[in-house]
Amino acid sequence: MAKDPSKTEKATPRRRQKAREEGQVLKSQDVPIAFSLVVISAFLYFYVPYAYKKLLQVFSYSFNFSVGENVHYLIYTLSFVFILLVAPVFIVLLFSGVAGNVVQFGFLVSFKPLVPKLDNVNPIKGLQRLFSLKTVFETFRNTLKLLVALAIGYLLAKHILAGFSSFGFLTLEQQALLMVKFSIIAFLVFGLLSVPIAAIDFFYRRWEYEENLKMSKEEVKEERKQYEGHPIIKSAIRKKQREIAFKRMMAKVPEADVVITNPTHYAVALKYERGKMNAPQVIAKGVDNVALKIREIAEEHGIPIEENPELARALYESCEVGDFIPEEFYRAVAKVLAKIYRRKKLL
Repeated sequence: MAKDPSKTEKATPRRRQKAREEGQVLKSQDVPIAFSLVVISAFLYFYVPYAYKKLLQVFSYSFNFSVGENVHYLIYTLSFVFILLVAPVFIVLLFSGVAGNVVQFGFLVSFKPLVPKLDNVNPIKGLQRLFSLKTVFETFRNTLKLLVALAIGYLLAKHILAGFSSFGFLTLEQQALLMVKFSIIAFLVFGLLSVPIAAIDFFYRRWEYEENLKMSKEEVKEERKQYEGHPIIKSAIRKKQREIAFKRMMAKVPEADVVITNPTHYAVALKYERGKMNAPQVIAKGVDNVALKIREIAEEHGIPIEENPELARALYESCEVGDFIPEEFYRAVAKVLAKIYRRKKLL
């Protein structure tokens, strides 16, 4: 359950990212343990015969070693071979341990969990943890693991004792190999039986992780204000953006070839460069006060103003600033431009 009853909302992406930066991730210790046991058991099953042959060669060499030869060379050789034989086991253990964690929360390096916290030495907090649901689950999990280990140990000992009478007919080498075989089987069985335990622990950790990350409605609102902006600030930014866009649009009006009006409610400024544009372009538009401002600027710069209520309204509703007019308006706009060109004696 969530520590605070008011924390009923699922964690936001930002909350999850912040928790990850602090080292709080979904992690089950049993997953890498179970994974390592299965991997190392399978690896030893194929690796032990090879390592056994190499050890026999080394021991044979050391037993045939002459006292007059270099003792330091012998020690160096034995040490080097021992390291070569043991190193793969440690590498596999390291790889499986890292892989068992990476599959849960990916690659992460954080030193914040190592920083001491006062809550860890608080006796009241300690008593709360002692009688918490987490402690009950930990006790259940550890008891289950102990029972599994005892069961495997009992079955393995029973199997060995059943064939103990036949051990006398085996050579020392065969007895050693048999004991190694039993040990590997025990590791493998314990690893396989640890998988469902690890699965149970993983799903519990995921539930616990999600509960600990939950937020209250006030925290969600505060985070939204912090990272998306306060409504007043956002409104001010939008207003400023509209002002900038308006000024930029008004600055384009003197470049227009014609302004088509309603005559007062709508105004659309069009620009057309023959040979460069496939169609006229809307460089400014507006209604009411904005339309009046477009008319004023057009009059100041001698831009032709044509009253065509239907065309002005249709262009305003169909086009945005910067758009080229749709094909359906080509004929109507062409008539307006032709009229203006005749007036300017350009045709």
